[in-house]
Amino acid sequence: MSLDPADLADELRLDVISYDFTPRYNVPPGSFVPIVVERLDDEGQLTRRLETASWGLVPGWAKDTKIGFKAFNARSETVLEKPMFRQSIKRRRCALPIPGYYEWETTEDGKQPWMMSAAGADPLFMAGLFEFWKQSDQSWLVSTTILTMEAAGHLLDVHHRMPVFLSRGGVDQWIDPAVPSAEVPPLLESTLSHVDPASVTRHKVGKSVGNVRNDGPELITPVG
Repeated sequence: MSLDPADLADELRLDVISYDFTPRYNVPPGSFVPIVVERLDDEGQLTRRLETASWGLVPGWAKDTKIGFKAFNARSETVLEKPMFRQSIKRRRCALPIPGYYEWETTEDGKQPWMMSAAGADPLFMAGLFEFWKQSDQSWLVSTTILTMEAAGHLLDVHHRMPVFLSRGGVDQWIDPAVPSAEVPPLLESTLSHVDPASVTRHKVGKSVGNVRNDGPELITPVG
């Protein structure tokens, strides 16, 4: 999470930036991450916002936030039916802008971490969902999850799953809250069909990234 929101403002046509930016290079579930959403403001105007969300979806009906640690990913194959996600995908879709993410390959010598980065000048955009959960002080916790699908292309050499990537135009379509519920399944199908593994490049990194207490740009340095 090293993208400065100021660099995203024009690219994403952001009206409001509410994300408190701190460069980070090791972001585990439960951390706060930026999400791009479209919501009505107090005057009823649709605004595009960069908000802060806890990574791990907490639905409004949850008894506590612990459920989020089981919902940092949502499988695209079952997201329309799972009680955890089926309301979010109808009404609360978001995009997560990132320069890259880590994935672990299982080898004979243990797990080898890879840095998966944007292959072009633009960042990677991952399809996500978000939810609101009322806290004890009556404030709202915003939480999010990342959609995943079967890996394809060269990404399959590392892991059998990958995030659902959005093109820049795909971001606009995915986060549009005006999409009727009946059109969400075809929107999901179209989104999955346009995922391009070639938009991602990769290199091996050191195993110190496996400890969440380690954080710094040295974690993304190529090794081997």
